[in-house]
Amino acid sequence: MGNLNIDLKDKKNVYCIVTIALILLLSYSVYQYIWVPYEEEYGRLNGQLESATIELNKIESKKHRVAELEMQLAQAEKDFQKLKEMFPEEEKVPLRLQDLYSVLRSSGVQIQKFNPEGRSEREHYIENRYSIAVNSGYHMLGYLFAEIANFNYPTAITNLKLSRYSGIAAEVQKAETHGWTPITMSVNFNLTTYTSKKVGK
Repeated sequence: MGNLNIDLKDKKNVYCIVTIALILLLSYSVYQYIWVPYEEEYGRLNGQLESATIELNKIESKKHRVAELEMQLAQAEKDFQKLKEMFPEEEKVPLRLQDLYSVLRSSGVQIQKFNPEGRSEREHYIENRYSIAVNSGYHMLGYLFAEIANFNYPTAITNLKLSRYSGIAAEVQKAETHGWTPITMSVNFNLTTYTSKKVGK
């Protein structure tokens, strides 16, 4: 390969060399002062965007978690209210009596006695006892106990005693005449309801 001889006395050659040098200088300046800072800024902003996206995703997940917790809290409050109704802090004798009279009327039994018999404290709750006496037929009594079991608070029936109703002959005669269900037995039992203990009591 021969040597490249450039005649610097030729103005065209000088012009070409200067033009090339200016182009190279301009290209270097664009790369160094525009493209490199652009790349650095782009990388920095891209990093910030990724960090912001991660943070936003965390916030979104926390928002969903907060919404879930709010729903759980609302449900817990409803459940707590139900528990308070089931296990009130104070025994509500008039409401218990009203509930009992309601099922007694619907079952057809005749109430003879409804006496509060005191209360017993347990570790976490209090038992409230009532002594009840009714005159009833077998089907009436079964209906009565089924209705008591459906009260919206826990109950227990103990000390159940059945005996022949003293006026059974007259009841049977009336039943045959009028077609209703006769009273055939006298029933005594204890009904127990439950209340919660107050915190710190």
